[in-house]
Amino acid sequence: ADLLFRTRNLAGRYNMDVEATVVWNSNPDPAKNLEVKDLAAHGLKFTFPNDTWSGSIGYRKLGSDYRPALGFIPRNDFRAFLQQIGWSPRPNIDWLRRVRFSAQFRHQKGVSTDITDERRWEFGLLGLDLESGDGFDINATRKFEYLDRAFFVSDGVKITPGEYTTLGYRLTVRTAGRRPVSIYGNASLGDFWNGERLNFGGRVTFRPNPGVSISTNIQHNQVTLPQGDFVADVYEIEGQWNPTPWVSAMTQVQFDDVSELVGLFARLRWIVKPGNDIYFVYTHNWQNLSAGILDNPDLITLSRGGAIKANYTYRF
Repeated sequence: ADLLFRTRNLAGRYNMDVEATVVWNSNPDPAKNLEVKDLAAHGLKFTFPNDTWSGSIGYRKLGSDYRPALGFIPRNDFRAFLQQIGWSPRPNIDWLRRVRFSAQFRHQKGVSTDITDERRWEFGLLGLDLESGDGFDINATRKFEYLDRAFFVSDGVKITPGEYTTLGYRLTVRTAGRRPVSIYGNASLGDFWNGERLNFGGRVTFRPNPGVSISTNIQHNQVTLPQGDFVADVYEIEGQWNPTPWVSAMTQVQFDDVSELVGLFARLRWIVKPGNDIYFVYTHNWQNLSAGILDNPDLITLSRGGAIKANYTYRF
């Protein structure tokens, strides 16, 4: 069950949104005596989307045995608190539309362990939006993470359990989406577990006709660790078609050279009327068994599925 409340008259002049969500699934293992709190997820969020000052306060909890049959969650068995504040003044400068500064804090703990899994500070040090539609952002992130079990981040490169505190910086540059060709570029440098990572990449979007766009995205990662070094690249192609304001279609194909997985995501959205939408979704994942994706690829299907989702909005 979802609840969304919006007002544009908070204290006579401010905007506020309130979102609440409660969802649960049946017991996947009848042999286990599970309570509703173990099988459920819920959240509450207050958002203040105003022009100069903005902010949000949120809470989210996922039970230890919450496993939705439809959709994806990165993990369960946690509770998280999120706070964010932003200041975006509009200077009286012809070529400059807006200057942005922000701070965000997230604190996450395990429900069953009551141990802090993650504590994250993210600062928007400077963001500029130009009248041309171009802009850039500079961000800094400081993160504490507790790892309760070891895993291999790459072949032969193992991350051991323990507490890790990292600091990183990120620069993003973008050009206006109204142009026939637009660019989004990013570069980041910082800590990665007990080592360092350099990341850079970008997305180029082509718009040959109104309502049609084709995007290519490449991300390159160079990781240096005491346990070993590795390089990871991600490739993505996306196409969008919007024949009318009420119908849109999107297809995305992604591949990374570490897991050798190829993923397909396709979605058709039909807006019956504003606030009432129907989605048709298809996903397909393959494993590449050959030496390279372009050199005689050998793909086997790992999973595939489809879904239909309907949204209904009641206004009062």
